[in-house]
Amino acid sequence: MSAPASKPPLRVAMTLDIHADLTQEYIDHHAHSWPEIESALRSVGLRNISLWVWESRMFYYAEYVGEEEFDAAMERYSKMPRVKEWEELMHKYQKKLPGMDEKEGDVWWMPMTPVYHQD
Repeated sequence: MSAPASKPPLRVAMTLDIHADLTQEYIDHHAHSWPEIESALRSVGLRNISLWVWESRMFYYAEYVGEEEFDAAMERYSKMPRVKEWEELMHKYQKKLPGMDEKEGDVWWMPMTPVYHQD
């Protein structure tokens, strides 16, 4: 009898802009991200997290493998130790993209829509 097939990860892609004069400082923070943040991200089911930069535009990619709905996992993540402190620190560098101004909350990343994928 074969094992049940696991569901494929949910691929998550988002983007935002960074204040151009603070881009390197933002990159440096992520090169030395806090252990509590990395642990929190893993604990809610995020894997294969990547952050990319082009000039002052950031691109975030992650795969969600958790059991609960993604939004519920992110809500749980937001309440974990030091997450709010990290998000507030990152807002010093981040700029909301057009259309994000009317959205409330700590997440300024703009979700992206998948167009193409090949395994």
